[in-house]
Amino acid sequence: MTCRGGVPIMPRRVVRAMIDHVLVPMDDSPLARRALDFATAVHSGANITVLHVIDYVEESYSAKMLVGPEELRERARIKTDRLFDEVRERIGEYEGEVETVVKFGTPAREITDYAADHDIDLIVMGCHGRPLVSRVLMGDVAQTVVQRASVPVTVVR
Repeated sequence: MTCRGGVPIMPRRVVRAMIDHVLVPMDDSPLARRALDFATAVHSGANITVLHVIDYVEESYSAKMLVGPEELRERARIKTDRLFDEVRERIGEYEGEVETVVKFGTPAREITDYAADHDIDLIVMGCHGRPLVSRVLMGDVAQTVVQRASVPVTVVR
């Protein structure tokens, strides 16, 4: 173990050994896919939970029309099924256990709550890198998770 500025630097194999359960929030963005790839490569053997949060407000806004709750649920189910099929293809023969979970609500809150309630050691997520004005007006899920999470967060860009 070496020291940098008085702070001990742990070897990578020691850090990996301490991470038993990784949470990867997943949407259909390329950065979420990169976060999943990162988690499976760096934390090989750890249990991974892939969490997809369905935000009905966002879903109805993206539909650009008024739709009923049944149609929103059906669209969300189809989108989630496709997303989890892609996750299973992407991870292939991963050594650890992989679980997929769907939650409904505000993404940042659901991610942090899930991590706190399910013995998660690390959250690995993508960051969209929006400009400052966009973050202020719309919020940034990754930024909120980093601020509120009870466990370490690795942000992949």
